[in-house]
This record gives sequence, structure tokens and C-alpha cells, in this order.
Amino acid sequence: MQFFLYCLCGGMGVSTDYIVFYLSVMSGIWYQGANSLGYLAGTLVSFSLNRIFTFGMRDRVLQRLALFLTVASVGFAASALLLWWLVEVINLDARIAKLITLPMVVALQFFLNRRITFNAAPSG
Repeated sequence: MQFFLYCLCGGMGVSTDYIVFYLSVMSGIWYQGANSLGYLAGTLVSFSLNRIFTFGMRDRVLQRLALFLTVASVGFAASALLLWWLVEVINLDARIAKLITLPMVVALQFFLNRRITFNAAPSG
């Protein structure tokens, strides 16, 4: 059930990510720059929704945001690398390549966020 909620809330983040990415690419921004803009926008939307609805965490917001952004940086690195490979090596259109990277990055980040960011145990 938690993964379903994560996907639902994360779906809003992923949608935000892709919309910002798509519009940025269509306006002439380099695909990796567009990936950065979309990823940041989607990450902030995803954090806000998942913190409350998926994991029910209302404490330590700034600490959890810092952890979420750390996890997001791992996801972003994976996204950028996969996107580069699909665009530069496989020669896919960047808009299609971005769609292919999304499910892999969502699964990676769910695992990391559940274990690190939204772990109920108090830190330190």
C-alpha cells in the first residue's frame, strides 16, 4: 500500500518533472539542463506530498528535506547518466529517453527514501 501511495504522490512529482523537462527542451534548452530543471521541480512536489500522505511524517521537516534532496541527488545522477546513454549512445529522442528513465529512478528513490528519509526512528 505504501508503494502505491508513493507512486501516486510521486506521480505528481514525475508529471511535474516531465512537463518542465518537455517544455524546457521544446524551448531550446539542452536536454541535460532541462533534466535538471524538471528534476528539481518534481523533487520538491514529490517531497511535499510524500512526506504527509505516503509516510505520514510531519516532524523534522528541514532534516527530512535535506535527506530527501540527498536521495534525489543519487536519483538525479542515475537519471542524467541513463539519459546521456539513451540520447548519445542509443540515439533516442531526449523526450522518449526521459520517459524510459522515470520508472527506474522512481523505484530507486522509493527504496532509498523509505530506508533513509522517512525512517520513523529518530536520528542521532
